[in-house]
Amino acid sequence: MTDSSQHILSALGRCVGRDHSEARSMPPAFYTSSEFSELEKTSLFREQWIGLGRADQIPKPGDYFTVDLVGEPLIVVRGQDSQINILSNVCRHRGSLIAEGAGTAKNFICPYHAWSYATDGKLLRAPLIAERSDFDVENCRLPRFACELWGGFIYVNLSNEAPPLAPQLAGLSELLTHYHMDEMVELHGEENIWNTNWKCLVENFMEGYHLSSVHQKTLHSITPTRLCRHYPPGEGYFGYFSNFPEDLAQRGAYHSDLTAEERQRSVMFAVPPGHVGSLTGHIVTYLYLQPHTSDTVKVKRGIAFLDPEIPHEELKAAVDLFERTMAEDMRQLSALQKGLKSKSAQTAPLAPADYEGNVWDFYQYLARNLC
Repeated sequence: MTDSSQHILSALGRCVGRDHSEARSMPPAFYTSSEFSELEKTSLFREQWIGLGRADQIPKPGDYFTVDLVGEPLIVVRGQDSQINILSNVCRHRGSLIAEGAGTAKNFICPYHAWSYATDGKLLRAPLIAERSDFDVENCRLPRFACELWGGFIYVNLSNEAPPLAPQLAGLSELLTHYHMDEMVELHGEENIWNTNWKCLVENFMEGYHLSSVHQKTLHSITPTRLCRHYPPGEGYFGYFSNFPEDLAQRGAYHSDLTAEERQRSVMFAVPPGHVGSLTGHIVTYLYLQPHTSDTVKVKRGIAFLDPEIPHEELKAAVDLFERTMAEDMRQLSALQKGLKSKSAQTAPLAPADYEGNVWDFYQYLARNLC
């Protein structure tokens, strides 16, 4: 490890146990170092619970989608027993990718030599080779990775050794229980690459300090900076309340379980390292992030609705607001990444906890898991 990465880790380590009132941003190399980015892939994205998608994307046995997680090709499939399996998407014969995109399959057949696998990963057929005496067909199967569901989201752990996710999110689950997020259905999804470090996007999504400036034409009238309120982080989450002005009319059909207070805010939440979301009474928007390079991030994003039959115009309006907001963030974060490479870039004090407290919470999480 170079002196640069050691310097970054030392800066992270100094965050531990310090109050928000002392919070400062990390040194620019935290967001620009290629070596540190590789460390994050290895020590975070291959070791921690990572959000991949929604369970409602694969409602029936055989439904699947594929994803590449920091170089590990995966198949996320609902098995014949209706349980979700996360399998390696690499054939056990010669290493070819097996499936592409999304769809429905009774079995998975490798396009190279036609080895076939069940939805639980078991090898079903290996043409002209299964009879070899030294080939144990019964015990040949696609590697399977640990999977957990929370709030309708699917998480994977590539190491198969992480502590269970649900207990780490117990406080957040209690906070969100009346929203019935697990009943929501994804009706919009996009994927692309942004020109910024992945941590910049996590921090941006999870702080309200920029809402009234960057999103003057989109979010300021709905969730202005001045109404943001930080809530205490837990072992596996952090977040803040993005409150609505008192005179703002309710948007959409909210769940009847919601209290008056819950109807007047969005709950911003992060399940680090790479999953962030914004939940209101009838809709949740979310991003799944993973580092691409030190200067780019893979962004998979979506919107799920409580009412899967939401009127077309309401759906269109929600998607339009979300994508315009994302475009505003993408432009600003591209400019941020360019600035962070300047020799003039420096550390600086963070805004009070209600506005940038989650940036400090994120640093604390990273320090616990990297230092």
